[in-house]
Amino acid sequence: MNKPRYLQIADTLIERINSGELPSGSILPTEGQLQLEFDVSRVTIRKAMQLLVDKDLLSRKRGSGTYVKPPKAHHNALQLSGFVEEVSAQGQIPSSKIITFELIECSELVADKLNIAVGEEVYSIRRLRLIDGEPEVLEHTFLPVVLFPDLSIKAMRASKYDYIEKTKGLKIKLSRQSIRPEVLDKKGADELNIDVSIPVIRVDSVGELESGAVFEYTVHYFRVNQYSFDYIAYR
Repeated sequence: MNKPRYLQIADTLIERINSGELPSGSILPTEGQLQLEFDVSRVTIRKAMQLLVDKDLLSRKRGSGTYVKPPKAHHNALQLSGFVEEVSAQGQIPSSKIITFELIECSELVADKLNIAVGEEVYSIRRLRLIDGEPEVLEHTFLPVVLFPDLSIKAMRASKYDYIEKTKGLKIKLSRQSIRPEVLDKKGADELNIDVSIPVIRVDSVGELESGAVFEYTVHYFRVNQYSFDYIAYR
């Protein structure tokens, strides 16, 4: 059975997006132009374009047109890699903005996560992670001072994992992660440039070194409309 015409047109547009003929950020031809190209009704063109909007491949801007959306970044939950490494491997440009960088006495919760005594000094670092200049992940990281006495803002603007493994010569073994949806407060939503009513994906991670020492506790908040999570399930 032949596909409906609007699905054929949608497939053609997807092929053009995937091939780069319609690159990220480019504006699509108008409905009228597509109607002439495919020799169909405007209703059929609108159905095809709405399908791609629903698939999160296109976005409409009132009074401007329909644009190809940037590809979503992927977080592979089964592979331990840093933000800079992961995003760079996907052909996108990562950067970081330090919101706060301070020394604090750790709370009972943080002490439990880091396996240290309550009141021990830890770094409390809030970072905004950007992809191609757009805020995508808000992080709050806690690191024990005893492991990283020379940690600097400069190191945290770059790759935390590079600092730990290349500068400090430590070997990272694993990260234990838990994932759940959450709604941010106004401050967090503003930092991620989202509406306060839009949920995010919260990922809590506790990192361990080969020695067994816990080196970090981080809470990540991912924008769901710009990030996807990859898993593999085995039977």
